Amino acid sequence: MKYQLDNSQINDTPCAALYRSNTECFPSAIIACFIISDGWNEQALLELKKKVKADILVGLQTDDNKYESLDIIGGVIRCQPDEVNDVVELLDVNSASTIIGIDVVDVINLLERGNSFQFVQTSATGEPESDTVKTATHKLISLLAKAHNTKGMFVGMQSVQGLPLESLAYVTEAIEGLLSNPAASIYYSSNMSDEPNSFHLKAIYIDD
Repeated sequence: MKYQLDNSQINDTPCAALYRSNTECFPSAIIACFIISDGWNEQALLELKKKVKADILVGLQTDDNKYESLDIIGGVIRCQPDEVNDVVELLDVNSASTIIGIDVVDVINLLERGNSFQFVQTSATGEPESDTVKTATHKLISLLAKAHNTKGMFVGMQSVQGLPLESLAYVTEAIEGLLSNPAASIYYSSNMSDEPNSFHLKAIYIDD
C-alpha cells in the first residue's frame, strides 16, 4: 500500500476539501479537490498541494473541454457543475459512519487505480424506507450500465437514520451483481442525512 497515514493525521485533517483558484484560505486536507476550468496551471497546483499538505490532488471536470494532462494530478472526476459539492462530500469519508469501516486510505487507493473517473448520483423519497432503497438502487444501476467492467468503484449511501443491514446488503448485492470484472475494487460508505423519508446514493467509478 503506497499511502500510510497515521491516525492523528486522519483524525485531525479533513479527508477532502475544495479549493478555488481565487481563494485566500488554504486549510489542510488529505485530498485536495479543484475545478479544472478555474484555470489552474502546474505551478499553482504544486503550490496548492504544498500549502494544504495534501497527499493527492483531484481535478473535477465540469465541462467537455480537453485539458492538458499533468502528472501531479492523481485523478480527474467528471461531474456536472451542480454536483461539485456532492463529489467532495463523498470523498470526505471522515463524515461517514464506522459501520462499514472505510477510511481515506481506501479512497486514495481507488484513485490510484485509474486516471479518469465518473460521478453519478440518485435518490428516492417516500415510505417505507425499504422501498426508497430499492428505487434509488435501481436508478443507480441504470446509471452504472457503462461501468460493468470498471476496475474500481466507491459508493456512498445516505439515509435519515442508520442503514439497516438488510438495506446495505440489497445495495451491495445489486452493485456487485452488475460488475463483470472480478478484480474490481469496491468501497462503500454510509452516513446520515437530515432529509426525512429519503435515501441517496452517490458513486465514483473508474472509466479509463
